[in-house]
Amino acid sequence: MKKLFQFGTIILIAGLISSACGLLGTSASDPGLNQTMVALAIQQTSLAMQQADSGQGSAPDNPPDVQPQATYTSYPTFTQPVPEQPTPEPPTQEPPQESPPTSTATVTPTSTLDILFQSVSVDRTIFHCISGDGPTSLTITVKMSDVDRGATLFWRLEQKSNNNTTDWEIVDMRRAGGGTRTYTFDADVWAGTNNFFYPPLMGESWFEYQIISNDGLDRTEVFTNVTFFPCAQ
Repeated sequence: MKKLFQFGTIILIAGLISSACGLLGTSASDPGLNQTMVALAIQQTSLAMQQADSGQGSAPDNPPDVQPQATYTSYPTFTQPVPEQPTPEPPTQEPPQESPPTSTATVTPTSTLDILFQSVSVDRTIFHCISGDGPTSLTITVKMSDVDRGATLFWRLEQKSNNNTTDWEIVDMRRAGGGTRTYTFDADVWAGTNNFFYPPLMGESWFEYQIISNDGLDRTEVFTNVTFFPCAQ
């Protein structure tokens, strides 16, 4: 638009100058008139240029087409509600624990009798009827918790080959000091010092024995740990 307006102004000025020149040609005979016409042409040209400049300042170009912007509708914002904090309940006070009644157990000691026969021992596990074959004696000792109660020694022979046994014999064990009682068997028939007898033709046998208190309340087991070799008759 600005270029078209300037171009039109130039055409108008050129037309004015051309008209002035025509007037000059027709009235060349009058110099005063010529000067007056030229001055008017210049004045009109200057006025036209001023109007062109002022027109440009007052007549702005049309603004460019502006695309309408889309209108956004604001939506309500969602605010997460703050959950309510539960009011803590006061702690429940437990009822006081009642202590169970204490009682001291009364233990009544029960009197127990000491074992009467503390130990039983022998001086050997093999003896003979002939000293030429080996030892001919056997000593049995018992340690007692109450030696005053006495001890009776039961003994018998049991033949190993056929399990035949003799009858039980009884001897009294004598005090030996230190809470012990003892008894010694002598089988030496050749020396004639033997203090026990057995049936003829007895072979190798177990010498079995058991100790019983004189009141008959306590007894040991039957021991079978001694071997005796009788003399064949």
